[in-house]
Amino acid sequence: MSKLNNKGQTLVLFVILLPIFLFVIVLVVDIGNLISVKQNINNINYMMIDYGLSNLEKENLQDEIKKYILLNVSDPDNIKIEIKDKKIKIYIQKYQENLLSQIFDMEKFEIISAYEGSLEGENKKIERIK
Repeated sequence: MSKLNNKGQTLVLFVILLPIFLFVIVLVVDIGNLISVKQNINNINYMMIDYGLSNLEKENLQDEIKKYILLNVSDPDNIKIEIKDKKIKIYIQKYQENLLSQIFDMEKFEIISAYEGSLEGENKKIERIK
């Protein structure tokens, strides 16, 4: 029985599988980046609700909250802040572009964070809406 040379088969297999592996790596990094941006926006939203509930007596509270959001969220597309009757609602929308959306000419990913907070006596109640 003669020995076969498998070097050509290995090279073909490597050339076929390399782009697939690279695509999977880029996909994992992009999804991780989107999750990180979403979590960052959620954290900022939660902190601004907490801050707002602690400072309800301020006159320009809505402008102050918006200023802090703009300092911490890069290029938000939409911010809605509603303050009334010891309740605060904050809605932040951002369209995030990533590498795959640039390569395949896809639309940007929409990230939405919406929280609502209220004072019940001395207790703060903060919950995520979206």
